[in-house]
Amino acid sequence: MPNMNGLEFLKAKAEDDAIKDIPVVMISTETGADIIDEAKSFGAKGAIKKPFTPDLINETLGALL
Repeated sequence: MPNMNGLEFLKAKAEDDAIKDIPVVMISTETGADIIDEAKSFGAKGAIKKPFTPDLINETLGALL
């Protein structure tokens, strides 16, 4: 993202009442436990590691529904 990274976005989203309840699944090459834990602390509902397949997206989103 050109102006902020994913964690910065999640922090800003968590502080914005208009969008804070919109669920987010992060997609990243960095999916270490510390990054995922931090993302979840700011409201991410899950994480998908790049490269990914359509099946992985379906599986991850299906588990959240």
